[in-house]
Amino acid sequence: MRHAIIDSSSLLAIVHLNLSIKLSLFFDIIHVPRQVQIELSRKHRFRHRLNKLYDTRIYRRCCAADRTNVRLLMPPLNEGEAEGIIQAQEKGIDQVIFDEREARKIASRMGIATVGIARLLFRLERDGHIEDARKLIKKLERELKFRISKEVIEEARLKSDQPI
Repeated sequence: MRHAIIDSSSLLAIVHLNLSIKLSLFFDIIHVPRQVQIELSRKHRFRHRLNKLYDTRIYRRCCAADRTNVRLLMPPLNEGEAEGIIQAQEKGIDQVIFDEREARKIASRMGIATVGIARLLFRLERDGHIEDARKLIKKLERELKFRISKEVIEEARLKSDQPI
């Protein structure tokens, strides 16, 4: 079974684009760290949406056991990203869905593979599950103030033929 852990900005983006179920093409289970749940519920009134995601059985609540290790990664990471990395280590999960550059860098240094929203979108486009990844990225930029560089977009496009 393929497992991943997702951070709040990635989960928010995927839900905003109505693509949360499409991630089941890549992962059997996506773990949502406790702090991500709290952050999304507080900032975006996301509790109802989270419960719907959990009903799909693809998304699961997750909680890091070792708070000391989480705190060691803060800063530069926010608590949700730090918790996600520690949970990946504790559960033996080898992939995280993160968009923040620093979080991806730290996860990679710790031997955890990373994938971002842009790469997921280009892969979905390549496999015929969506029509235009760039259009969806623009929608995220416009509607969620999602920030992503042209270099990251191009790198994601070039990697779209690689399995996730």
